[in-house]
Parts: sequence; C-alpha cells; structure tokens
Amino acid sequence: MKTSMVFLLILIFCYLCRAQEHSHDNDILLQGVENKAEEGVQELERQTDMLAELIALREMVVEQSVELRHLTARVTAAENLVEKLQMENSAMEARMTTTENLMERLQMENSAMEARMTAAESMAEELQMENDAQATELAVSQEKLSSLQQRVTVSENHVAELERQQEVRKLAFSVSLLESGEGNTEKEDVQLIYRKIFTNVGNHYNPNTGYFTAPVKGIYYFRFTGHIAHSDASMRMGLFKNSDRIVTSGDRATTSTDPEDNASNGVVVQLEVGDVVSVQLFGKIWDDQYHRSTFSGFLLFAL
Repeated sequence: MKTSMVFLLILIFCYLCRAQEHSHDNDILLQGVENKAEEGVQELERQTDMLAELIALREMVVEQSVELRHLTARVTAAENLVEKLQMENSAMEARMTTTENLMERLQMENSAMEARMTAAESMAEELQMENDAQATELAVSQEKLSSLQQRVTVSENHVAELERQQEVRKLAFSVSLLESGEGNTEKEDVQLIYRKIFTNVGNHYNPNTGYFTAPVKGIYYFRFTGHIAHSDASMRMGLFKNSDRIVTSGDRATTSTDPEDNASNGVVVQLEVGDVVSVQLFGKIWDDQYHRSTFSGFLLFAL
C-alpha cells in the first residue's frame, strides 16, 4: 500500500511539470495543485507513520498474543496443577481426617487399656496381698503341722519304743540238751548247744550256736541244770556272759554206789544290748527223753 501511494505522488509530480509548459493561467491552478500535493504528501506521511505505528502495534499485538497464548497455557497448566493439588489436598485432608479419627480411636482405646491395666494392677496388688496373707497363714500352718508331725513322730517313736519294750518284756526261753534219744555229751570248755526247744519267746536263743543274745539292756535271770550218769568223767558246767564265767555247777564221775546225780545253778545278771550268754561244759553231761539237762532264762525288767 505504501508503494502505491509513492507511485501516485510521482505521477502527480510529473503531471505538474508538464503543466508548467501551459499558460500562465495554469500557474495558479498548479500552485493549488502543489499545495494539494504537499498536503497530500504530508497526509501520506502521517498515514505512513500511522501505518508504521499500526504495523508495530500489530507486531506488538502478535507478540502479546503469543505471550498471551503462552501465558494462557501456563495459566491453564497452573490451574490444572492447582486443581490437581486441590484434589490431592482434599485427599490428604480426607486421609488426615481418617488419621485423626484413627488417632482419636486409638487414644480412646489406649485410655481404656490404661484403665484396664490400672484395674488389673490393682487386682494384682490385691491378689498379691491375699497371696502374701495366705502364704503367711500357710507358713504358720506348716510350722504348726511340722510341730504336730514332730510331736506325732516323737509319740510314734515313744509308742514304738513302748511296744518294743513291751515285746522285749515278753522274753523267755527254756531248752533241753537233746532233742531226742539219750546219752552223754562230751565237751572241753565249749558252749553246749541245746537242741530241744520248749519255749523261745522272741527267738533270742539260737539253737544252732547255743548262745542267748540280749535284745535290750536289762536285768535277766538264768538257770541251768545238768545230769551225770554212766560216766567215768566228772561234769563241770559254767554260765558265761560273753567270755566271762559268772557261776559254776558240777559233780564228780559216777560210781556203782552213786550211778547218777544232778547239779544246777542260777543267777540274776545285768546285760547290755548284744551281750551273749551260754553254758560251757568240761567233761560229760547226760540227757534223755526226760530232759534232765536244761538251760532257761527270761527278762526280769528293762533298764
């Protein structure tokens, strides 16, 4: 458009130059045309300046439009981001609300648990106190029971001792030399073994060894008899406590005028538990179905 205007002005200027060749009359008209042309040039310059300004303004508007599009895109992106952040914030708020509700519920449950724990601790303390009291009572009862058991044990031991003593008091034996048959028995300072048992209460006389063993400390009575007959040797008997001779009895050998005879002796003696009593013989001693040679003893009383 600017080029067209310049071309038009050139044509007008050319026309004016040709017009100068006409008459003077045309001078006035030419002067007017020149004035018009100058005004037109000025107007053209103004329009050109305005056009330049409009072009610059358009370019600026285009640039502003581009920037506006960019800014709109950024605003849209920012709005989308804000919307997304708002959605995330709403979700976060919902999660926070849920978390707060959960925390509140947990606090309530914790409070309830603490209350239950406090009640349990109180109950445990009460149970411990009751347990301690019961333990004390049990200890006292156990002490009483132990004391009673000791007393019962002492009583049982005493009863057992009394029974034992009672059983021991039931102590007596009486034996004869030969269990059957007749004849002389010859010994040389060796205890006689009495085979025939009349009585052996308590079984403290041993028919295999000839020893009586004292089961209890006490005072005992012992008696022995001996018969001599048809013997060319004397009869000498001794009652021994362990290895000590206590008493002796005997007779000389028999003769045609004195074919048989008897001898006896007895003694009360104190014995300790385990002491043994026996009758020892030096010589010969007779026994037969009438049981003429005997050995007897019993407990008088315990000490």
